[in-house]
Amino acid sequence: MKKIYFLFATFLLTGSLLKAQDTLLFEDFELTNFYNNILIDCNATFTTPPAIAADTNWYSMDSDGTPDGSTAGTRPDGWFATMAFSTVDQYTTIYGTIPAPDTNTVICANSWTNTPTPEANWLITRSIQLGLADTLFWKSAPYQTPRYMDGYQVLISTTTNADNTSAFSTVLFNAAEMTALGSDSTYSTYTFAATGAGGPTPFVHGLDGNNIDWASTTAPISHRGQLRQFSVPLDAYANANVFIAFLDNTTDDNLLEIDDVMIRGKLSTIGIKENVNDLALNLFPNPASDNVQVSYTLTAETTVTINLYDVTGKLVASDSKGAQDQGRHFAHINTSDLAKGFYTVKVATGFGQSTSKLIVR
Repeated sequence: MKKIYFLFATFLLTGSLLKAQDTLLFEDFELTNFYNNILIDCNATFTTPPAIAADTNWYSMDSDGTPDGSTAGTRPDGWFATMAFSTVDQYTTIYGTIPAPDTNTVICANSWTNTPTPEANWLITRSIQLGLADTLFWKSAPYQTPRYMDGYQVLISTTTNADNTSAFSTVLFNAAEMTALGSDSTYSTYTFAATGAGGPTPFVHGLDGNNIDWASTTAPISHRGQLRQFSVPLDAYANANVFIAFLDNTTDDNLLEIDDVMIRGKLSTIGIKENVNDLALNLFPNPASDNVQVSYTLTAETTVTINLYDVTGKLVASDSKGAQDQGRHFAHINTSDLAKGFYTVKVATGFGQSTSKLIVR
């Protein structure tokens, strides 16, 4: 799928409803181009982020320099590409009428160090010029829950992209880490704490019983986290130039994955609203030649099916996503073998459906 590194507007036309929405940033970590040309690995190049106010690159930095403590001892410093942890997150593309084996790549940080000091793995976005009412979306999951569960922070800087808490002085989101090892298969004997000072009350992944691949009750170390959608409004930073940082500062746990980082603007409406089931459906890129990202927002848990129709109304691709939580969701459609022309993407839920036109070229 092609990446977005510029401001664009996406239009959803349903009947006489026209909604416009700006996507200021999107990265799903799928293509090697991101790792080869966009992400600067400061550990490999022996550099630090340049601390400038407008930068088109992302940066990965392991500021603490503590060596990998895993059994194999071969995990990279900083952030690196890997396959999604959970089996439910590992394949994302629909192709024809059967889900295709298109591996979902995420970006990951290691905290297994066998030392009593916190990690400092920084993933810093390029600079983003915000509008009036934007929202940050992302997905995350720890490799293990509840044992050795990684925590992290999402921070924002309005000055530079220097990898330190002086520049990134505001915490937008806290995810708790395991600080005391338990003995059961749930959460009752474990202790969790925020991964840094300040910011919102820490979120404990999986504490509500959601977004976990549950293993046998006799094997609590093998519970894996499923990617979970989060969002934070950025209204307080209207019209500012900002950087967003994902900081894994866990002490000797395991792995953390991040996916689908996006900043979207507020919807504006033109015309008369006829489609009461507005899912904020977006397709990108459109026109498309190889892959299309389908993004949509659910206001409550519901079943979801994504269908693709050709210009004659024939169903050419279908993907049943099952029950999905409230929040922003993403899927891919492989268009590389489709005939050039016009198509319709329909996202059907238990509450109704939304459609959008797609051009394949």
